[in-house]
Amino acid sequence: MHIFRDENGIRLVVSHQLGHYAVHFTNYAPEQEFVNYELKRDRRGRYHLNIEKTNLTELDQPVFKQELIFGDLGDSLTPIAGVTLMLI
Repeated sequence: MHIFRDENGIRLVVSHQLGHYAVHFTNYAPEQEFVNYELKRDRRGRYHLNIEKTNLTELDQPVFKQELIFGDLGDSLTPIAGVTLMLI
């Protein structure tokens, strides 16, 4: 997973690698930004993203507490304004 920030918000780019991951985005004090997530694939080929734990304020919304589903590689989701998730 990679994070990109600009004047329009944040864009999280998620690799299609399946499993549990802990991603750290910055290495300076006082607080390190992180996302712990799981990516799995169902028998229909859809990818399911679960954000398990994060300190990104943009992801502190009810929509991110539930499973987010991508149809296929290259899909993107914008569950709320200012946050886009892309699956590559």
